[in-house]
Amino acid sequence: MLTYHDLTHHVIPGPQSYSYFIPHLLLIPRSLLSRWQSIALFMPVIVATTFHAWRSMRGVDVISVDTLLHALLLLVLKDPWADFRHVSRTGIDEHDDGGDLGTATGLPDVTANGQVDEQSPSIQPNGHQKRLESSSHMSVRPTTEQPYPPILRDRLPWVATLLVSLRLNNWKLNLSPHDRTQPPIPAFPTRRAFTAYALLSFLRGYATLDLTRAYIAQDPYFTDPGLPITSPLPFPALHGFPPQPLRSMVVGAQAWALLGQLFYPVCLLPVGLHALGCLPDDWSPHLWAAYYGSPREIFLHGVRGFWGRYWHQTMRYSVSTPGYAVAQLLGLRSGNPVRYVVVSAVAFGLSGVVHMGLVPPEPLQATMGVGWIRLCVAGFFWVQAVGIFCETLVARGAVATCGVQYWQRGNGLTIRLVVNGIWVVAWFTLSLPLLAEFARQLGYWTVWSLPVSVWNGVTTGRWITWPCLER
Repeated sequence: MLTYHDLTHHVIPGPQSYSYFIPHLLLIPRSLLSRWQSIALFMPVIVATTFHAWRSMRGVDVISVDTLLHALLLLVLKDPWADFRHVSRTGIDEHDDGGDLGTATGLPDVTANGQVDEQSPSIQPNGHQKRLESSSHMSVRPTTEQPYPPILRDRLPWVATLLVSLRLNNWKLNLSPHDRTQPPIPAFPTRRAFTAYALLSFLRGYATLDLTRAYIAQDPYFTDPGLPITSPLPFPALHGFPPQPLRSMVVGAQAWALLGQLFYPVCLLPVGLHALGCLPDDWSPHLWAAYYGSPREIFLHGVRGFWGRYWHQTMRYSVSTPGYAVAQLLGLRSGNPVRYVVVSAVAFGLSGVVHMGLVPPEPLQATMGVGWIRLCVAGFFWVQAVGIFCETLVARGAVATCGVQYWQRGNGLTIRLVVNGIWVVAWFTLSLPLLAEFARQLGYWTVWSLPVSVWNGVTTGRWITWPCLER
């Protein structure tokens, strides 16, 4: 029987003291205190109780680090009371009769120095859906903007909505590049289209997890921490194939498929409640911006395109806003490549700390110290800033040599797509082993990723892979 102690000490960190919950209670709407009074009163308590919670847990966890970053964002670095406005549509007429899922294929803007423009609205990916025209199945009505409400009854839902809006969609922040994209274009024209894509996402992720786990079961590298990633592959037919790229791609496919299951399939419940009239439009995920951008962004912009435009933007503002504050203190203006590198370094630095929270204090199967395991998972994110820096230098050189226009069409665009594709594969071949080491030290691959395996059922007749589900 798995106890709470076993879960939080051997599997995933969790609360061990009441101080863990105090920061959540202090992110409350103010009515009498000024902004600086709120900072002076609440931030020291939030920081002190968070550090006490970490001491009790013998390490950090994802939620507590993220809560501290949100406190820094909403209390210190931004002023929601003065600048934030909740944007909502007065209504959406939806004829749920299907409709196609177009894919945006227009070239994004490229800055003069060849980097992904931090001011570009495309950092909020509009997803798999074309911009809705007047002939669309959805008629989008005007929007309303609600500033910080003066009445407590209205203030509580306003603040609650802000705290759960991790991507800050449907919020205006007094920041022009962000505000002009709000409210974001709905990712899907109808609930039916969203449901179809969610089911496709589930099946695609399920098949990827099942097939990659079937390979992992045959490759001792994933369960034997003593084997290096460059050790020979177990299959004679693959002996000519470099081991590190193959194993790195298996790790990447597992991470991509697993995280994909945490978004669209899970959101089917609120979409269903919206269809029954139990949730307002603002709370229905099919009317939100897409969680992932187009894969084309990876080929257009390399590692920067992967993290800045393709990958989910759930932690974008909580980890990048401190970077903008540092850049401002250094006097770095927008468009300066040094500013871009500083923001990226701070963002990935903080992201690495957040992901340290995946490591429990007493992993049962580890062959290295828990501190080294935390450095492995954090290091994967920290080195991304190095890749972005190198990529930015090369992009600036390419633009300076041939000009922006050359790389946006014809042979220049073809070369750009091919080179970026090869570069991204090479980069993740070098950096994903850090994530792989973290995962195998925690024994992630000693159990099957899925409780029911189609591959296992077809090949061995054993469909149930988790012993706890067997009678």
